[in-house]
Amino acid sequence: MFLLIALLLVFCGFLQDTDVVLSGTMLDNDTVSLIFSGDIMGHSPQFKAAYDPITKTYNYNVCFQHVKSYIENADFAIANLEIPLAGAPYSGYPNFSSPDALLDALKNAGYDILLTANNHVNDRRKAGLERTIHVINDRKLKYAGSYINKTQRDSIYPLIMEQKGVRIALLNCTYGTNGNPVHSPNIVNMIDTVQIKKDIKKAEALNVDLIVMTIHWGNEYELKGNVEQQKLSQLFVREGIDLVIGGHPHVVQNAAFMTKNSSVVPVFYSLGNSVSNQRKPNTDGGIMVKIKIGVQSKKIISASYLPVYVHKGVLNDKFQYYLIPTIDFIKSPSTFSIPSNDSLSLIYFDRQTRLNLQNVSVLDEVFEY
Repeated sequence: MFLLIALLLVFCGFLQDTDVVLSGTMLDNDTVSLIFSGDIMGHSPQFKAAYDPITKTYNYNVCFQHVKSYIENADFAIANLEIPLAGAPYSGYPNFSSPDALLDALKNAGYDILLTANNHVNDRRKAGLERTIHVINDRKLKYAGSYINKTQRDSIYPLIMEQKGVRIALLNCTYGTNGNPVHSPNIVNMIDTVQIKKDIKKAEALNVDLIVMTIHWGNEYELKGNVEQQKLSQLFVREGIDLVIGGHPHVVQNAAFMTKNSSVVPVFYSLGNSVSNQRKPNTDGGIMVKIKIGVQSKKIISASYLPVYVHKGVLNDKFQYYLIPTIDFIKSPSTFSIPSNDSLSLIYFDRQTRLNLQNVSVLDEVFEY
């Protein structure tokens, strides 16, 4: 699709009645696509639902069966892994550790890259942080955000994604680790603007076409990006960032579109929960953001989102946490056959998400393959 999207410009905390167009030209008949998902949580009811007492194993594959087609068709699919894979005994909030089977399900669903700089990465301290990295490496997945030592960080960060001649650098950082100190030689990327500027310069020296900042920030459960998020976004854009993707608030926040030279920089303040046990309104889902980059222009030419509701219940005689694209449910409710109360919660989540993202293109327009 050669669609250029007119978007309302939201610039650094104030609205301007100006229409802008994402960079790119009609000559971009080939694209590179990125999919970003929100927070992958691991509350104890989730791993209890994934447990099979007969085989004594865990399996999360059914959680992602309804979103798999969206994920696996992207050139790169990225999610925020907001739990350590620290091994047994498994635990939920406040000090998480999930079974390795959760990572297997993410890989099976089509995810390529996990973000590990978040406030729960160090819940199980040094052993948990390092084991998480080893398990990700064992599954031959990529990651960004936390490292065993400086040598490792220097060798693989920024993470470089390359497809069809387009080179993209991925940065990842967090506001903190819940007061759990990161012990040397481990490293977790923090929101340190001095270091971030250095990382941007390093990315530029690696001859990349775009630089993406993924960041753990903001206030939990607030539906709008706060002043600090807006100011940091302004700094990122000024320093050379081309796309900002945020997480941590556990709700979908608004989006902004900032200008950098003749280009537009999409800023999604928070994608909400990809999967979790949280059930309060606005926490029971999140969005998948799709970014399309023109191969010829090497610019972002479209940004869109897909609301995904987390259904906690039974489908096909199996109790589990199911990710349901709201657009698929609205088109064919009988496909899912969920209770009426859950249907109402799904519709409410979809409506509130669309209201909060009125300046972003919705799935029906551009979230297609």
